Amino acid sequence: MQLHFIARLGLMDILVGPGATILGWLTSLLYEFFGNFGLAIIFLTIIVRGLLVPLNVRSAKAMMKQQALNDKQAEIRRKYPDDKQKQNEELQKLFTENGVSPLSGCIVPFLPVLFLFPTYYIVRMPLQYVMGVSRSNISALGDLLGMSGVVNDNITLINRLHNDGKAMSDAIGSGLIKLQQIPDMKFLGLDLSRTPQWLPNQIAKNPSIYLPLLIIPILVLLTTVVQNIMMSAMKPEAKKNKEERKRAKMNPANNKPDDPTKRTAKIMNIFMPAVMLITTFMMPAAFGFYWIIGNIMGILQQVLTYYMFNKPFEEKKKELEEQKRLAFKKKAQLATETAGSGKKKKK
Repeated sequence: MQLHFIARLGLMDILVGPGATILGWLTSLLYEFFGNFGLAIIFLTIIVRGLLVPLNVRSAKAMMKQQALNDKQAEIRRKYPDDKQKQNEELQKLFTENGVSPLSGCIVPFLPVLFLFPTYYIVRMPLQYVMGVSRSNISALGDLLGMSGVVNDNITLINRLHNDGKAMSDAIGSGLIKLQQIPDMKFLGLDLSRTPQWLPNQIAKNPSIYLPLLIIPILVLLTTVVQNIMMSAMKPEAKKNKEERKRAKMNPANNKPDDPTKRTAKIMNIFMPAVMLITTFMMPAAFGFYWIIGNIMGILQQVLTYYMFNKPFEEKKKELEEQKRLAFKKKAQLATETAGSGKKKKK
């Protein structure tokens, strides 16, 4: 019996369900407090991203430490150019001695992606995860109104109840759902339960709904591109990379071999906004709305991290380089003076 139940749930439900239940409960509290689905999504995003701030701070610190070891890493690679095993051993030893984890700066930025799947469940099945209607009651409502697939897509059922007075009356009269359990998913004139459309013939069917909804994919694309640009511009090595590109442009001999990591990053900067844009035309607008707020939070977090860690690190690095330059200049000047005095004595 239990195995049959698990088989019916599906693997994704088993993996994502617990997270969706927790986020759904939080969204339910926010919806009850604000009485507005859009505001509930905004504050849910703020809370989720806020919980990730300490991890992002740790990640930023780890990246600063790793950047500070760049010269020593380069020295190890020069020392063992043909012995990759020894090279990796020495690098690992260097990281361990300085308390640096090479992966710590890479994993944390992807953590917000893990929240996308539970959020998808929330915006696709708000009756179950936010309003507390059981799956069996949702299934029974589908049978009552002659609708299929409503258990895994509550949105069609919600829209039917809002637009069909008789269906609303029958549903409430059956005792399967209460009036207060049917969420109002409108926010600032946008129906967040609807899926944005890009085909003119689809928009023409109901322009009052679908034309305003186009702002969702536009803002998703815009905020994603801005976030990617800022992420690249605010990296500790951004200024150095810019200077290297400038030197390479002026003199092709300064060109360095193509870095696979940077090439992958460039591809992702193009690929991810495209994927996110396409996705917003396939899901309820509430999902795209969550993405927009998440991107804005990400931008603010990048600015905060830059002024807390990256900028002071760059200034300190610049100060140390200037001290080295002055020390080298002083040493060279002293050597010249010593050589000059030596010649005078010989004469």
